[in-house]
Amino acid sequence: MMKRVLNLIIILFFVISACAQNTITKSTEKVVIDGEKYYLHTVESGQTLYSICKAYGVTEETVMEANPELTSNLKLDQVINIPVERDISEDGSKIIYVIKKGDTLYSLCKKYGLTEEEFYEMNPQVNPRKGLKTGKEIYFPNNTEEPDVLDTADKDTINYYYHEVAQGETFYALMRKYSISKEELLAANPGLDENALKIGQEIRIPKDGSAILSDENLLIDSLAALNFNNDSILVDSMNICDTANWYSYGNEFKVCLLLPFEVGPNLRNLYNQEVGNREQRLYLLTEKIVSFYSGILVALEELKEEDVKIDLAVYDIGKDFAKLSELIDDHKLDSVDLIVGPAFKSQVVYLNDNLKDTCVTIVLPFVNDVEILEKYPNNIALKTTNDKIYEHIGKYAAQHPQNKYFVIQGTNDVQQQAANEIYNIIKYGSDSSLNVTTIKFNGTSLVGLKSVVSKETENVFILPFSNESSTMKIFTDLFPLKDIEVTLIGSNSLMEFESIDPNYYRKIKFTYYTCQDIHYSDTLTEIFISKYHDIFLCEPDEYSYSAYDAVKYLIPKLMRHGKGFAECILCDDKITGITGDIDFSHKSDYAKKSYSRSSLYMFSLQEDFEFVKVYPESEIIDD
Repeated sequence: MMKRVLNLIIILFFVISACAQNTITKSTEKVVIDGEKYYLHTVESGQTLYSICKAYGVTEETVMEANPELTSNLKLDQVINIPVERDISEDGSKIIYVIKKGDTLYSLCKKYGLTEEEFYEMNPQVNPRKGLKTGKEIYFPNNTEEPDVLDTADKDTINYYYHEVAQGETFYALMRKYSISKEELLAANPGLDENALKIGQEIRIPKDGSAILSDENLLIDSLAALNFNNDSILVDSMNICDTANWYSYGNEFKVCLLLPFEVGPNLRNLYNQEVGNREQRLYLLTEKIVSFYSGILVALEELKEEDVKIDLAVYDIGKDFAKLSELIDDHKLDSVDLIVGPAFKSQVVYLNDNLKDTCVTIVLPFVNDVEILEKYPNNIALKTTNDKIYEHIGKYAAQHPQNKYFVIQGTNDVQQQAANEIYNIIKYGSDSSLNVTTIKFNGTSLVGLKSVVSKETENVFILPFSNESSTMKIFTDLFPLKDIEVTLIGSNSLMEFESIDPNYYRKIKFTYYTCQDIHYSDTLTEIFISKYHDIFLCEPDEYSYSAYDAVKYLIPKLMRHGKGFAECILCDDKITGITGDIDFSHKSDYAKKSYSRSSLYMFSLQEDFEFVKVYPESEIIDD
């Protein structure tokens, strides 16, 4: 738990310091100090030591050694010496070497594999009579590190594909491209360093069990091969879904993330917890937001490897309208290609009512309110809306007509309306006559419970709300029932309640519904989990998976169709992501170009605490 809290805090600090994903441009200014060549990098706003080192391809330890006074707390306009570990000429043919004290012509020629005559041919500026001078630049051929290329006679083309590593290609990209696990790839290539692939290096890909992905799933990996034209291209806006106009919009996009990280309140809360000697935890909402953001970062890192450039602006907008109002008034949202967030319905309404750019698509990761989709165009809900959930529950009931169904009515109007909608769908939405009724929860208990349940059939209770106190009381009512088969259907959010004993879930065969069907043994899922764990040192959750799939689904839409891609959601083929089928639906009463995710899955907890998928089909999944 502590490790996860610390990593979440680190991400929060990243949000404070960055608030945007800046592309770091390598400095062209170089100096020679004591015979060593350095880039002179001037720190800009939002840059960290990690991001700078990553841009220059050096380790933090190397930079710290070159700058003894340097700390991790960088200052704006601070100048840092970045060691030039390998300087190559513009045409790539020569290594540029700065002569160090103690260097001899013999040792250098031996190191770089050429004769003295060949050295002087490459370096006519060097006078043989005066010898080498410390600090001067000399040149050597850039062919000293040959990539690992197998001799044709040694290639086993029956059992393996042979992949030549391209510029920017990573170990993870190969795993995704060929749908192969880390262990399988390393086993086929003994001695392979997954962190140091070389351009031109040949990698063996086992043919047995390593099917190449479909064209749709290879879409991201093939983006780098596209010939992007960044010039202004006139495209018929009424025909953007036509394949003739695909990929006419370049590979650079501005994405804005509007979420309530609540950095200040969380830091104050963590301090108070420490002073009070209590367990340190972020607010539950913040944990969800940070997990979602982390999933986005993993997806963007993969897109970067494929030469897709995303300018990501991140804003901590809290829970009110103040920051949103400021961003709108300052025209920060006028030229973005995609907006992700906000997290609250009231903020979504405010954004839609006041946003000047009426063409930009707003992606809603946490709000799945039908009223939003009915009123405002260009809104995409990543979660399945309640009306779709109720329809799926009705279909589940129709597939199990032998059960007796009880829809629980809560204490307020919203909860009662939800119960009535589900009741009507089950009662009148099927050709079969199902045994369904409503049962009242009065705030304390289920009214008349023992008199209505049946010993002859399964009693399925449907809970359309997720208040922890009320849920605990309902569980307490159902748990002691003897000789009666009980199932409770509810949202997966019910499993977050720490006040409920896990045995209660098992006893009443808790069945949760979700829009995610994650297969943890799937290769793509294993790759994501491995990369996520490497970066954040913790496990991803449903919000991380959702964010990753959203980015990998939506950014290719931007590239295909441009800013108005929402018009083409239903035209494009459906794809399968980590979270299952990524499909969206548009109902007739939705506003133009507004959609919600349409898939739903149901999983039932068994006696051995394993989950079995009971809708739309049954199979055991990993814990």
